[in-house]
Amino acid sequence: MPETKRWSSAWSRGVPGLLWRLARVGIRIRLFLVVREGAPSNIERLTTDPRLSFGFVGTDDIPELVRVRPGVDAAKCAERFRGGLLCYAVKDGTRIVSMMWCDLEKFDVETFHRRLGHREAYLFGAYTDPAYRGRNLAPFLRVKCYGALRAMGRNSFFSITEYFNTAARRYKEKLGAVNESLHLQVGIFGSFSRTLTLRRYTADV
Repeated sequence: MPETKRWSSAWSRGVPGLLWRLARVGIRIRLFLVVREGAPSNIERLTTDPRLSFGFVGTDDIPELVRVRPGVDAAKCAERFRGGLLCYAVKDGTRIVSMMWCDLEKFDVETFHRRLGHREAYLFGAYTDPAYRGRNLAPFLRVKCYGALRAMGRNSFFSITEYFNTAARRYKEKLGAVNESLHLQVGIFGSFSRTLTLRRYTADV
């Protein structure tokens, strides 16, 4: 392996551990990418289990949303629905096995905020039941959600990817996602927090 690649690999492995140690003493440093999703990909030509159904869910499904994802609070789900957020899910019968939230009004990530245009959507909180992992549900969830949102007039989909999460970055690249911008978030002892834009990859963010 060339020296530069070896150094880069060691850096990528070591930095998350360092950031975790800093967070334990009250200094939070986070690097994240804003990515644009929804470009055509090979995933759209694949098929999935015909027993599964895809679609938006609502307040009647809150017990299932709480069941499928550890730590999810029913009151928080209800608050999101009241606030106009959408939840797209994959079901096996009545059982939710994969889900993701969609915000059509704002891009809201701690100290990073932006109002969305009338054709944009922010996707977050995707999760798949561990018992159903390995069945390609995560990419199907996103592709089906793109289609449902396009039917509502939305055709630009944004999400956040942690910079050092190389697996997530590769996964989204396979779905046709492109990087829009790179951001640094710094928080100190819970009393100061700021997000800086380090780089814009395209001119149309």
